[in-house]
Amino acid sequence: MRNHTAILLLAALVFLVGCGPKGGDRKKNIQSVAFETVERTTVTRTVSLIGMVQGERQATAISKIAGRVTEISKPEGSMVTADEPVAYVVNDVPGMDYKPGPVTAPVAGRVGEVYVDVGQTVAPGVPIALVSDYTQNVRVVASVSDQDLRFVRQGARGEVSVTAFPDTVFTGTITRVSPVLGQMSRTATVEFIVENRDRKLIPGMSCAVQLVLEQKEDAVALPLNALFTNGFSKVAVLDGDTARLRDMTTGLMGDRRVEVTSGVEPGDRVITTGKERVEDGEVVNPVEAVRQ
Repeated sequence: MRNHTAILLLAALVFLVGCGPKGGDRKKNIQSVAFETVERTTVTRTVSLIGMVQGERQATAISKIAGRVTEISKPEGSMVTADEPVAYVVNDVPGMDYKPGPVTAPVAGRVGEVYVDVGQTVAPGVPIALVSDYTQNVRVVASVSDQDLRFVRQGARGEVSVTAFPDTVFTGTITRVSPVLGQMSRTATVEFIVENRDRKLIPGMSCAVQLVLEQKEDAVALPLNALFTNGFSKVAVLDGDTARLRDMTTGLMGDRRVEVTSGVEPGDRVITTGKERVEDGEVVNPVEAVRQ
């Protein structure tokens, strides 16, 4: 009888221990999240374009008559003045006695490229040589899409870089915007004037242009990684060490930051990393993110 009673007590004890709280459920793991503090700053939206460097004044010398090239008086690299001969062409029709006629430079500058050789036969309108002036400034010509064209204005600034000088950024200003789009490309031509006093930029170079399209100063702004991937109407804000989901509205979407017109204020701490894993009201371990 005593043995039977002891067995019943032992079974009851095992049952009670088995039904008790498990070790993994006694304390929920607290997630770590990264945050940044909201502040007022400048929000900027830019677009990257591919451009081509040209002389500030650049034009092609052409032959006005048909004939044979008899002389290249200004070879490549020569400096010329406007209307100075760069080559001579003679109409050498048998039985006719013509003097060589000059092909003159349309602008003052440097002969960049000669397209013909002595003895070559040319027709009226054939390009003979390219003349460029790039001693003080150069023009950078780029194409902008129809979607961004409405944001492009004369006087806007752009940063120009070339692979030949990877550590140098040249600043340019828009001087001309084409009012029409190319029928095939659906892009418009934009021209910048860029200072070139050290003559690093040479006509014919390809370049990258970072053009400012929109800018908002003194804006309440969030880093882009504070936005949820499934929508921009909410943000995760820290209330002490508690995550709170808050409604917000956004304005200008910049390259690195987004303007917020309502929902957060300067000084609020917004979660940037880990926000997708937390729930409203969840206690978290906040860690300040390293700002880019």
